[in-house]
Amino acid sequence: MTLSDQQKQRASFWAGVVFFCAVLLGLAYSVHSVYSSVSDKQLSPMTRLLVSGKRDYVLDQELQQSLAALPEAGNFFSLDVSEVKLVLEQLPWVKQVTVRKQWPDKLSIALQEQEVVARWNNAALLNQQGQIFEAPQQRVTKALASLSGPDEQAEAVLATFRQLQQVLHARQLSIVSLALNERHAWQVELASGIVLKLGKEDKLNRIERFVSVYPRLKPNAVDYIDLRYDTGFAVGWKKQEGLAIDDQSNG
Repeated sequence: MTLSDQQKQRASFWAGVVFFCAVLLGLAYSVHSVYSSVSDKQLSPMTRLLVSGKRDYVLDQELQQSLAALPEAGNFFSLDVSEVKLVLEQLPWVKQVTVRKQWPDKLSIALQEQEVVARWNNAALLNQQGQIFEAPQQRVTKALASLSGPDEQAEAVLATFRQLQQVLHARQLSIVSLALNERHAWQVELASGIVLKLGKEDKLNRIERFVSVYPRLKPNAVDYIDLRYDTGFAVGWKKQEGLAIDDQSNG
């Protein structure tokens, strides 16, 4: 091989290297340009928000503030729907969220609110499943029974409330509070103000015993009824002329 041939080979090699580098630079520039375009809120803005699902307690302002806190909230391509879901499910009245993006500029959010059924320990709320959650209670306008007990017994307390309320409904009676104390004894307060002491066991039979004798009572005169007996019950009458009288009946 002559010197001239070697020089031609070297020249061809370096020309190939230069061409390859030029291709790489061009590719890098193209990738950068595309990334800059999709990252630019002006070129790929998120301009529409669709929120579906029945809402009684979650406010528009809360949703807007939560979304605005996300760094990529206004960009269609860079917004992470999993982050949106995580942020919105931290709102107190939100139970579950589904989020998806719809081309070219819409964010679709399906919300499921907590379905509140009772107040819990005067500080929190219970949902339909007996799960405890904390949320602004002043937004609740409907009447709610007040339930109390150990937190780990919340589901059982709600189940008992439903069982007892079903029995009492036969006499158009309603429960305003149900308590399970530290000794595992149950106590009910009715809307009429009557307190029912049910004790630890046989609470359904005891509440049925009360329902059976209720028509013979004078509710306005009754303070409490102690049903912690095998067959009978004790009535505590409201104070009249400074005296409180306890009667025991075999019902």
